[in-house]
Amino acid sequence: MNLRHIEVFHAVYSVGSISGASRLLNVSQPSVSKIVKHAETRLGFSLFTLVRGRLTPTDEAHILFREVDDLHSRIDTFQRAARNLRSTSEGHIRLGVLPSLALRTTPMAIARFRRQWPLVTFEVAAVHNDAAREALMRRECDFVIGHHTSADPEIASVPLGSGRVGALFCDGMMPSDQAAITLDQLRRHEVIGLAPSVAIAELVGPIVSAATGGRPAISVRSVYIAAALARSCAGIAIVDEFTAQAFVDDDLHFRPISPAVTFDLSVHHLAAHPLSRLARSFIELKRDLLESAGAGAEPIKCGGMIASQQH
Repeated sequence: MNLRHIEVFHAVYSVGSISGASRLLNVSQPSVSKIVKHAETRLGFSLFTLVRGRLTPTDEAHILFREVDDLHSRIDTFQRAARNLRSTSEGHIRLGVLPSLALRTTPMAIARFRRQWPLVTFEVAAVHNDAAREALMRRECDFVIGHHTSADPEIASVPLGSGRVGALFCDGMMPSDQAAITLDQLRRHEVIGLAPSVAIAELVGPIVSAATGGRPAISVRSVYIAAALARSCAGIAIVDEFTAQAFVDDDLHFRPISPAVTFDLSVHHLAAHPLSRLARSFIELKRDLLESAGAGAEPIKCGGMIASQQH
């Protein structure tokens, strides 16, 4: 049996009639009958018989259908995948993202993408930098958004954008009307440290050491905890701007550090599995969102969140 034989046999068996199968497949009844007869000739046995005017599967057809049904399902999955590769209007994206990007920028990108393409579905996981390779190798994610590029030959990296490190602080602790916070200003306050396991710790560590003499009173293993402590006025958190965006309100401010401390963002995927058109379209939208924030733009508050105003 070829694939056309299988498709027609599956349709006739499923609906129980030649006429129903012809409507399902959008072909004429004589064409369906001809293909069934040709399949029976190739197989050497009958697939259907007429019993009291009704088309009834033979015992051989019942046995064959169990195999064909699984194959038909796999063919259908293949066809959907082929459509996904051709079009950005529907499909499924499995995305891994740094925790700092999971609170605001990624949800914003997904919401905007699905407003334009509502048939696209998402599966999102928070993936730390040191777990990105494993998530890709185990095929848990189609791609992972993280810091830096990868030197691993099995992992390909695509530049996505950049971000800034800054101070998150309660209203009144430091001037909120200046564009950036200096190290001298930080030295007058409690500054919260980050454990080495945190993705931006290598950037934040020197700032915290310079402000505290290397002995922060509070050290945490998550930028979320650092931001929550800052919101409680327990100290000043040195975090990335994307984490800050999810916390800033009228009582909590974020300003970049001066001199500027920046980092790069990249999209990582298996080198042997290039990004699909659907994935590339989403990444391009996310890149546009990051660029619209504008590295070096002045942070302002808008609706309780940080926005950016281009000069």
